Amino acid sequence: MQVLQDAGRIALAKALAAMPAHIAWGRGDGAWNAPPATPSNRTALLDEICRRQVVDVGYAVPATAADYDVEMPGPVYYKRSVDPTPYLLLTTTFGFEDAQGETVRECSVFFGTVAAGGVPAGQRLLLPADVATPGAMYALEYRGPVTRSGTTKATEEIVIPL
Repeated sequence: MQVLQDAGRIALAKALAAMPAHIAWGRGDGAWNAPPATPSNRTALLDEICRRQVVDVGYAVPATAADYDVEMPGPVYYKRSVDPTPYLLLTTTFGFEDAQGETVRECSVFFGTVAAGGVPAGQRLLLPADVATPGAMYALEYRGPVTRSGTTKATEEIVIPL
């Protein structure tokens, strides 16, 4: 049996880091009282609200609770790395008015999104109507419902182990 090597995982991380990346939020199913088991075969959010371009793409390494830069649910800890690693770190911040009043139940990472014609170059927030090609859904997370208010920004830091 072949085993993917760290050098191959780093090559994959570099390839993904070179692609356009977006973090998207979705409404999910309003009938969910609690998030269901997350499937591995989804290609789209159930009811996408918006997606925001990733503004910081970097690398991370596993860390401890005593010395970390990024905390993920679990809790799982990572430190940022200046050198490429098999752990891709994606960061973006949704603005105060992004998805204001919406209930977010899904969060996803897409690689290769293409904006529709007429969307101004450099526009970082895309509504579903602004997307010509959604790209490939790489990761999906179901969340307990979070209702967005216009009084906070929301920073998404996602580590993708490859």
